[in-house]
Amino acid sequence: MKKKSFIILGISVLAVLLIAYIGGGVYYKEHFLPNTSVGTIGIAGNTVEEANRKIAKDLHSHSIAITENEEELIKVTPLELNASVDVSEFLQQEKEKQGNWIWPIKAFEEKQLTTPEAAIDYNEESINALLATLSLDDQSREDSQNAQVVNEEGTFVIKPEVQGTKVDSALLKEAILTAMVEGSDTVALEDSYIKPTLTSESEELTTIIDNLENLSNTVITYKIAGQEEVVPKEQIQSWLSIDAEGNPIVDQAAAEAYLDTLHDKYATYDKTRQFNSTNRGTVEIPPGTYGWSLGTIAEAADLVQYVLAGEDITVEPEVNGSGYHEDGTDIGDTYVEVDLQAQMMYMYKNGERVFDTPIVSGHQATPTPVGVFYAWNKEENATLVGYNPRRGNDYAQPVDYWIPVNWDGIGIHDANWQSSFGSDQWATNGSNGCINTPPGAMAKLFGLMEVGTPVIMF
Repeated sequence: MKKKSFIILGISVLAVLLIAYIGGGVYYKEHFLPNTSVGTIGIAGNTVEEANRKIAKDLHSHSIAITENEEELIKVTPLELNASVDVSEFLQQEKEKQGNWIWPIKAFEEKQLTTPEAAIDYNEESINALLATLSLDDQSREDSQNAQVVNEEGTFVIKPEVQGTKVDSALLKEAILTAMVEGSDTVALEDSYIKPTLTSESEELTTIIDNLENLSNTVITYKIAGQEEVVPKEQIQSWLSIDAEGNPIVDQAAAEAYLDTLHDKYATYDKTRQFNSTNRGTVEIPPGTYGWSLGTIAEAADLVQYVLAGEDITVEPEVNGSGYHEDGTDIGDTYVEVDLQAQMMYMYKNGERVFDTPIVSGHQATPTPVGVFYAWNKEENATLVGYNPRRGNDYAQPVDYWIPVNWDGIGIHDANWQSSFGSDQWATNGSNGCINTPPGAMAKLFGLMEVGTPVIMF
């Protein structure tokens, strides 16, 4: 008898639970489950119509404070914006998704619904007028700054982004509408600041740094006058940066400055030289027209491209002028030597003296220039024209052989009008600066000299 009573009791309990379950399933088919809310508005147990009315009523029952850095700027009510809300369609869709037959499980879960701003009807002019009172275009508001890659003493690092205070009006409008729907009483203006598009966490910046590091590892070797110069990695690093699009760029002016140091180290143009003379041992020769220099401007443009290509390369730089030799020699072992003190001229070829002759150099009023020059031309049966300042007259003097050595009309030529050569003839009957040479000797020298031969006058 006792066992039968337990069975009847169990069946009764199950029947009650089944009835409750079915009743709940039927009830929650038309009502929202427990713990359901829209923003701060609870709609548990409400039908769609009841929930919609509750949300619409709440819309006009509170005000919204717009703040910045926790300071209230303005307070507005939805009524001032002629706002109304109808979220019945949205609520209907959410209710149908809630699963009324599994309500015993869902009943203990919190469900927070977020309604679309489109559900609010408002006056566009009113909300625009509201935004205008906030002075969002105030010039004191600062732009946000993206995180960026910078070169700090040759090391590439990410400079963090800076959050500005300029406001995205569309984002602020959206925040106000959301607050209306969800019943929020505060909208923080800083949540609508225009955000930087690149942050220190952006993978794009890490990729840029990797690319710059790879470029700075490029091995660029210059072969200059028999020597090799490898552009130091730290130099390349210091030249690299990026443009507005994140592409690597090279500071061409800095690259040119580096090439200037190579020019100063190797170039021979406009430099004083030590020269082992025939009669006086080592003498110091001032600059002349002879010598070469690095074409640093053109070469800097090429160097920029070498870096950006990121491929190891060995190059010979562009040079200008005369006397460049791949083996590093300057004057070399083939040259003409004019010793003004001894009034003698010599020619050496491959290190051996092959010619010598006395000469007559410039008068003290029209002295022969000193320095290292070179034969830039050879001409037979030439006529030398110019002005003789000592006699005050123009002249046109025919010569059999003419070898100009600078750009001011100074050269080597035969002089059949000289009665003698050498000694102190230059003091009384010196030239206008040219090297007067005995006719027979000049014919021989003309045959020995080639265009480009250095001419050292001292």
